[in-house]
Amino acid sequence: MKDINKKFKSGLLWSIIGQFGYLFVTFVANILLARLLSPKEFGIIAIATFFIVVSKVLTESGLSGALIRKNNTTEVDNSTIFIFNLIVSIALYLLLFFFSPYIENFYEIDNLSLYINVLGTVLIINSFQIIQNVRLVKKLQYRKISIYSLIAVVLSSLIAIVIAYSGYGIWALILLQVFNSLFLTSLYWLKEDGLKVFKFSKNSFRELYGFGMYTTLSSLLNTGFDNIYQLILGKYFNLGQTGFFFQARKLTEIPMGIIKSTTLGVVFSTLSSIQDNKDQFDTMYHNIIRMFTVIVGLICLALFLFSKEIIYTFYGSKWLEADFFMKILALSSFFFMQEMFNRILFKVFNQTQKIFTLEIVKKSINLISLVLGVYYKSLEILMYGYFVTCILSYFINYSVSRKVYESQSTLREMIYTLKVIFTIAIVATLYFFVQKAIVLDQLLYNLVFVLPTVFLYFYVLHLLGVLDWKKDLRLLRSLKQ
Repeated sequence: MKDINKKFKSGLLWSIIGQFGYLFVTFVANILLARLLSPKEFGIIAIATFFIVVSKVLTESGLSGALIRKNNTTEVDNSTIFIFNLIVSIALYLLLFFFSPYIENFYEIDNLSLYINVLGTVLIINSFQIIQNVRLVKKLQYRKISIYSLIAVVLSSLIAIVIAYSGYGIWALILLQVFNSLFLTSLYWLKEDGLKVFKFSKNSFRELYGFGMYTTLSSLLNTGFDNIYQLILGKYFNLGQTGFFFQARKLTEIPMGIIKSTTLGVVFSTLSSIQDNKDQFDTMYHNIIRMFTVIVGLICLALFLFSKEIIYTFYGSKWLEADFFMKILALSSFFFMQEMFNRILFKVFNQTQKIFTLEIVKKSINLISLVLGVYYKSLEILMYGYFVTCILSYFINYSVSRKVYESQSTLREMIYTLKVIFTIAIVATLYFFVQKAIVLDQLLYNLVFVLPTVFLYFYVLHLLGVLDWKKDLRLLRSLKQ
């Protein structure tokens, strides 16, 4: 148990450091680019990026997760996945190349075909880094992953800022992604071992794809529906609204991205290694989910309360219309992140087919709000429908995951989640009530009340029994040993 705790803590620490560094650089770069470029240009890149993001899901195919989960992977397994990814990446790029003119005609955006074709090269470049990344994740060597990612994003961001400052507009956003992938892949091949054999094994592929197929299909549905909003906004509303949504989502994803990319990967690999020890698994899982819910709740509360001030401070007044999108996305993120955490159980216990089945059910619900939003041309229906879908998706996902993972702590997990939701509602209500009662400059008000708001959040959770300071301090000390 101590060895697992030490590996988990070390991996989590370096993962957080790396993601903080990575997201800090991308955040600063995005601020500068947002001030140099227009919402319309971000709207165009949002549409072009949709096709690349969906294609990335297909190229990865969930097979990296299968390699991480498998305890005794061989070089033949690695080679099989590499060859498969490379072939799929090339095939998808050719499809994008062929259909991009039709996409351009549909949206009536000049040069959209060219933008998609250049962005599409990322698919092929990324296929050359998956095996090195999987090896490092399996060994919990997040220090190396963090360093490589940070170097790549710094170099690519500097290039993008120079391009934008030189007046090349949207090309700064396109080449930012291309150079980031190129630099990262180069570092992996320069610093880490490449393929030791070059062989495709049908048996290995069948074994790994049985796990990866369902995670791929579910990720495809999830990614497609999450990003389809920018397609709808770009076609049925305007590119400016698409840009506002795109930037609101970026701001929301900065803190959520830190948690998702640091915590979920480390938790999955750690829980996979102790999946056969029920008592150890129960203890580890229960403590992680409790703290995870508390942290996510605080972040979502802060994003919701201070959304307008965050947008104005970093992007300027021309982006203030993104406030509506950011508030809805902030609240939705709480349920979305809880759902992502529950997915780990399906992956650890190799029940990934249930993920795909659940995604079909949840996206069918989401489709209703999308159709109504387009029919009535209502941003409110689109966004509130997304929020309701996230809530329903979490509870559906939770109920099914309990059948995969049976434990005495499962009911407590739901109770903790409901208590955090209740705390968010109480703190937000009090915040807005006091805001109306006390007349202060908005910026001054937020500076004065930000710390009391955080304190109240933790104090209410302590009163509700979600947090126990003495117990939690003992838990942290045990991780140090």
